[in-house]
Amino acid sequence: MFRIVRGSLLMVVILSIALVASMGMNILTYVRLTDEEPIAALYFEPVSEDVYTAHLVSDDPGVSGTYEILGDQWRIDAEFIKLKPWANIIGMDARYQLVRFEGRYRDVVRQNTAPFRAYDLGAGDALDLVNYLAEWNFLIDAEYGSSTFSDIEEDTVYRVYRTQSGIIIRSEPMPDPIGYEPSMMDQFANWISGKP
Repeated sequence: MFRIVRGSLLMVVILSIALVASMGMNILTYVRLTDEEPIAALYFEPVSEDVYTAHLVSDDPGVSGTYEILGDQWRIDAEFIKLKPWANIIGMDARYQLVRFEGRYRDVVRQNTAPFRAYDLGAGDALDLVNYLAEWNFLIDAEYGSSTFSDIEEDTVYRVYRTQSGIIIRSEPMPDPIGYEPSMMDQFANWISGKP
């Protein structure tokens, strides 16, 4: 009888360990497949109607700078290599290179008739990621262009992120300058609008 109880207890312990390990692997898989990395940040200062000065900061060489943007929206493009999911799970991340930054117009007629300006962020130094990873090509799932765009809003910081499948944007309010004390009217306006 004692032998049956001891065997059952051992089986419960082994199954519990297996369950915890399985849950841990599921969490690791989720974390790796949804991994995001900030790759650039930017904000805009108005110059005139539909003309802005964009301040772009990135760790990528040749990308950071000040750019004149024409339009009421902006777009950033990247060459992208998506890796196979199992490569992400074992710790490898998708590869990218920012290649273009431009203004655009929400209205298609204006897009086709208004002035337009685009900037080459690759600066003639395009990274051929497929050749770079040629010996590891069994890891590559797909190579493609990834692009994201947003309306231009003043007093907003835009952050560009690399996900495992492309680039995305998240925006947040521009932080207040150091030492800034909001007036009572500012506090009231923030309370009305629901801002912190």
